[in-house]
Amino acid sequence: MSLILVVDDEPGVLQTIGDWLEQEGYEVAGAGTAEEAMAWFRQTDRLPDAALVDIKLPGANGFELADWLAKDFDFHDIIFVTAFFWEEETRQELVARRSPYFEKPLKFTREVLPFLKRYLAGS
Repeated sequence: MSLILVVDDEPGVLQTIGDWLEQEGYEVAGAGTAEEAMAWFRQTDRLPDAALVDIKLPGANGFELADWLAKDFDFHDIIFVTAFFWEEETRQELVARRSPYFEKPLKFTREVLPFLKRYLAGS
């Protein structure tokens, strides 16, 4: 069973995404901030198969979290989530990173779930 880390500062969004993933048979870990996600990585004995990471987080943002995870854990399986794709800086950073992303509100069954299944099958 694949383990997915979900990082989002909105408790309702974190819970909803987690519920959706669990209903599809995934194991889910959650964090409300980049710092919580880093703490989770430091204490776990099993790295996730992928992480759904909100870009706008209190404290360090999702891009900074991705950089920390790449440097400290050689972890690169980040799928970004944002409600701010319209911001030029966010759009440019996503393009530069060439990372997968989804815009909020998420279309889970139509977009996120099919992508996640293909992504994990190719890992």
